[in-house]
Amino acid sequence: MILLAIAGNRLIISTAVLTDAIYADELLSVVFHLGPHGSDNVLHVVRVSMAVNKSMGLLRELYRDMLSAPTTIAKAPWPSPTPDPPGSAVPLPSLEYFCKVDCADGTELYIIDEDNERHAMYLARMDTGNSTEVVLVKFVTKYHEKAHRLLAGSNLAPTLHFCTRVVGDMYMVVMEYVPQSKGQSLFAAPLRSPSALEVIQKGVSQALDLLHKEGLVFGDLQEGNILYLPEGEGRVMLVDFDGVGQDGKDRYSASLNPDTELGVVR
Repeated sequence: MILLAIAGNRLIISTAVLTDAIYADELLSVVFHLGPHGSDNVLHVVRVSMAVNKSMGLLRELYRDMLSAPTTIAKAPWPSPTPDPPGSAVPLPSLEYFCKVDCADGTELYIIDEDNERHAMYLARMDTGNSTEVVLVKFVTKYHEKAHRLLAGSNLAPTLHFCTRVVGDMYMVVMEYVPQSKGQSLFAAPLRSPSALEVIQKGVSQALDLLHKEGLVFGDLQEGNILYLPEGEGRVMLVDFDGVGQDGKDRYSASLNPDTELGVVR
């Protein structure tokens, strides 16, 4: 639905969609005033009204078609991002989404709880031309592509297939998905084997050394961001490069979870 709220001389336009939960987004806030720019403001309000009216018409057509064909099953509203800038020469990958991913342990998620409503992480099938690969797709406001590719080149992070800015002041990140059958985070499966702990310590130290040589701080080193893959002699991967920053320049997030006990502050 489209929501219109008026308070004084301000009009706020929002949308809401009900799927597994109710998701609402504020699209636009308009202040009605005349003065020197009165003519431009009137035209702006008229254009906004026309856009709302057109959208309402599209929604009516959508639901009318659904009611006339009751056997039709509506698909989930998966992400449909637009490159930023919209005319970007880099095309977005061809993806078929099929579920969300739990932000804590990386498992497939079909019933969304409150914690995962705030995270945009999905599993999708990506067309690679010769085959189809299951990938992890995430949308975040900050991402350090250089750090991810640096560690992926030494098999210390999942392969990074794609990373670009999209409309909405976000990054779209597409990477290799490591299923639980191949590896798990230390948060999901705490380990007590001395040999496994030795591999983990060595792998994490190697990854941090590579980052530190480039003047980079990982920024969010906790159990949930360390994957252990037991196959063969075992190896380690770091994930979640949202918090990576330049030493002495970048800052920790203002919404950093204090329960992680990282020894740093917001």
